[in-house]
Amino acid sequence: MLLEVEMKTFLVLVLSLTAVFLWQRNGNQETAAQPKPTTEKVTTAAVTPGPVSEHNWAKHSLDRTHEVMDQVQQARRSNEQP
Repeated sequence: MLLEVEMKTFLVLVLSLTAVFLWQRNGNQETAAQPKPTTEKVTTAAVTPGPVSEHNWAKHSLDRTHEVMDQVQQARRSNEQP
């Protein structure tokens, strides 16, 4: 009797997981079939100095962070002076 209950529980679990798998797979196929809307990127020369190579993306990120921090400090200094 205990084996029968365990078998039913196992069967329900397997069927549930299969249903979830098929549901997610079907959802992925539907979203892949729909065309994605294109978004236009607005870029300016001052914001993006040039393409970043894959070798120095981390350095570029840190350099950009420091540039922004310097701009914020300059803006705060200019706002403090009357």
